[in-house]
Amino acid sequence: MIKYCLLFILILSACISQETKVNSHQSNIHYNLALELAQNALYQNSLDEFAKAISLDPGNINAYRKKGLVYFGLREYDEAEKLFVKAISLDPHNVQSHINLGMVKYYKGDKAEAMNLWQKSVNFKSDDNDSKALNNIANLYKEDKNYKKSIEYYQLAENQDSGNTMYLNNLADAFRLQGELEQANSILKNSLKLNPLGLNTNFHIGMVYRDLKEYGKAVEFFKKSLKVSSFPEAHFQIAQIEFSMKNKASALKSIKSAIQSSPKNLKYQNFRDLIAPS
Repeated sequence: MIKYCLLFILILSACISQETKVNSHQSNIHYNLALELAQNALYQNSLDEFAKAISLDPGNINAYRKKGLVYFGLREYDEAEKLFVKAISLDPHNVQSHINLGMVKYYKGDKAEAMNLWQKSVNFKSDDNDSKALNNIANLYKEDKNYKKSIEYYQLAENQDSGNTMYLNNLADAFRLQGELEQANSILKNSLKLNPLGLNTNFHIGMVYRDLKEYGKAVEFFKKSLKVSSFPEAHFQIAQIEFSMKNKASALKSIKSAIQSSPKNLKYQNFRDLIAPS
C-alpha cells in the first residue's frame, strides 16, 4: 500500500511539474519579439523566438499561427501547413487559422480544399471578421469566371470591412470583367478617395479605360500606379497600348521595364519577342 501511495505521489508531482513549466508571460514576451523580428525581415530569428514562445506555452495558438505565416511568406508551405493544423487542433473554430490553411492549400494547388476551409471559417460565427475568407472565395469564383458569385462575395467582404480598398478594387475588377465598366469606374473612384496614392486602384482604373478604348486615359492611370512602385503589369499594359498604336520603340522600352521588374515572366518575354524578334 505504501508503494502504491508513493507511486501516486510521484505521478502527481510529475503532473504538477509539467504544469509549472507553462509560462504564459514569458511566452508572450518571446511571441512579441518574434513579431517584431518578422516585421523587420529577420525571419530565422523570428522563427527561433516563436519556437521559444511555444516551448514556454504549448497552448499559445497565436504563436503557432504567426510562425506558420512566416513559413508561408518564405514559401515553405509544408511547414506552414503543420503549424496551421496544430493551431486548429487547439481551437477547431479558429477563423484565421482556417483562412491561413486555406491559403496554403490554394498555393499547393488544392483549390477545392481551400474553398472548403474558407467556407467553413465563414460559417463558424456571425460576428467573426472573416472578410479575408469572403474575399478569397470571391477570388476563386472570379478565377472560374463566375463573376456574379464573385461580386456577391466581394460585396460581403466589403460590408464586413467597409473602406478596405483591396476589396473595393477586387469588386470593381469583377464588374469590369462582367462588362459593367461604368459601375467598375464608379467603385474605383470611391476607392481612390480613400487612398489617392493607391497603386492597385490607379492600375484598375487604367484597365477600365483600356476596355473603354480610351487609351490616353488608360496610360495616364497606369503611369500613376508606376509613380507609387515599379509595377510590371502596368509596364506591360502600356507596352501593349503603344504597340497597338504602332509605336514599337516605346513599346519595347516599356516591356523591357516590365521584364526588369519580373525577369522570369514568360508572358512579358514573349511580348518582347513579338515586338523585336531576335
